[in-house]
Amino acid sequence: MLSIRRRGKNGIYYIRGSVALGDKRIKVKEFSSGTSDADAASHLMAEYETKLRHQLMFGPAALIAQGTIADAFDSYLSKAKPPCPSDILRIGKLNERIGELSLQEPKQAWEQFRRAYLNDHAPAGQDRYRSVFQAAINTYRELHDLPPLRIKGIPFDNERVRFLTKEDRDRLLAAYAPHVQPIITMLAFHGPRIQTALQMPWGVYGVDMHRESIRLNHTKNAVIQSVPMHHRVKAALLPIWEQRGRPMKGHVFLNRLGEPYKDTRLASVPGGNPLKNQHKTACKRAGIEDFTIHDWRHHWASHCVMAGIDLITIMHMGGWKSLRMVQRYSTVGVDHMRESINKLD
Repeated sequence: MLSIRRRGKNGIYYIRGSVALGDKRIKVKEFSSGTSDADAASHLMAEYETKLRHQLMFGPAALIAQGTIADAFDSYLSKAKPPCPSDILRIGKLNERIGELSLQEPKQAWEQFRRAYLNDHAPAGQDRYRSVFQAAINTYRELHDLPPLRIKGIPFDNERVRFLTKEDRDRLLAAYAPHVQPIITMLAFHGPRIQTALQMPWGVYGVDMHRESIRLNHTKNAVIQSVPMHHRVKAALLPIWEQRGRPMKGHVFLNRLGEPYKDTRLASVPGGNPLKNQHKTACKRAGIEDFTIHDWRHHWASHCVMAGIDLITIMHMGGWKSLRMVQRYSTVGVDHMRESINKLD
């Protein structure tokens, strides 16, 4: 039997005990009812006991039948390690449209959301929604001792590798507006994602001019990596640091109005690039075609390979979570070696 007990100065009722059916029993660790109202706490206890008896009778799948997709999102957001801000926004969109649907048919719920809301999204963007939806469903299933569910991924071409020659790199760097050049220099020689760079602070948690190191907070994959500062990046940042009085906090990069860049990962619609127009103008000035601002990340990784840096080190420095994500750059090394060997007489 379950019982309630009043605790604390606020008189909150707590529930504990066990529920049995035949030779089956579920022990319930004490948890808060969240209320000091005896009737409300008793009602909650009765509902919970009914749910547990239903589980004893029909197995863990019974809880899935009773639950909603919103319950899965609650379980996922309650984890000790919360998802990144962009994924929290995606969960909000998902919850708003399909949160009330039953957990019995999550694949059908996902397809309903995808068709109604994601038609105009790029495949990679759709797959990020799918990924966080699947993670939430499986968090809930794991809590109830059910096997994980796999929702088919959205196919997209993620094999693009685009890089510049050193001459083209320097010409393009020089073509940017002066306040943008230091940002792009960091992209070219350290390879962070654009928002990782734009939100970087001064000091030990970001750009540490004293130690000549950069702490890259790869928020997308929850990876934090401290790396030595490239001499070109130091040359670009040192005058800014000196001019601002050698700060140990605050944003490193400011826009043309002298204000920090907005973190578009926290916007109501994730994504967006505040440097898109400046990049487009710089490419036109430098005569560079088919080179997006994200391609600076490909450029950095490709030149790391050509410089002989191993893929494991590139993976750690670039904040990728798996070696599979950087294996696309391995062919760059092969092509570079072929080009070099052909120069021999």
